[in-house]
Amino acid sequence: MCNLLSAALLCCYVVGTCSATDVKRVELLANSDVKEKIKKENSMELRIYPDPVLLNKCAEVEIGDPTVKEILNEMADKLYKWNGVGLAAPQVGILKKIVVIDVRDEPPTLYKMINPKIVWYSADSLVESKEGCLSLPGLSETVLRYEKVKVEYLDENFNKCELEAEGLLSFCLQHELDHLEGKLYIDHLSQSKRDSFLDKFIKLQASKPEENKHEN
Repeated sequence: MCNLLSAALLCCYVVGTCSATDVKRVELLANSDVKEKIKKENSMELRIYPDPVLLNKCAEVEIGDPTVKEILNEMADKLYKWNGVGLAAPQVGILKKIVVIDVRDEPPTLYKMINPKIVWYSADSLVESKEGCLSLPGLSETVLRYEKVKVEYLDENFNKCELEAEGLLSFCLQHELDHLEGKLYIDHLSQSKRDSFLDKFIKLQASKPEENKHEN
């Protein structure tokens, strides 16, 4: 999910369920009964820090994986349901390199990305980005991001694609791809700022009614 405050505190985030259970790997079978089972097993709930799934690196998706389209479609539905601009698979408990992004440009463009990777960035141009995260709801912080990036990825049909981005889209891409490596945006803060953030976050979560912490 990135949720960049610069154009909206939106990206991959909202209150969800904290669980230490890792997502099961689904068998690559094609009949409808198995697909229904896959759908149930991949029922998506937003993961909230300190859920350990957020701190794990994701595996690359195998070319031709028949489960990916369904995962991408459900992630896109969640992205709009949660009013986000970006969502990464580990934020819904799936440890695969999958991301969906729509920063609400005109015209709106939904990017469905498989195995995305940054292949170029403007190393001489770091800018401030005010960010939040659905997996760290209720707070935001300013981090430094590359102003421009180039990303290579596969689309939902496993076609090779390339995207050059700047501004909000660039920040969102960096935020979401961090999630695929088990990193959160607060990992870009100094240790003292990170500790202060987490202290506020723990107090904020403790003050919320229990039912709101598990909203899906």
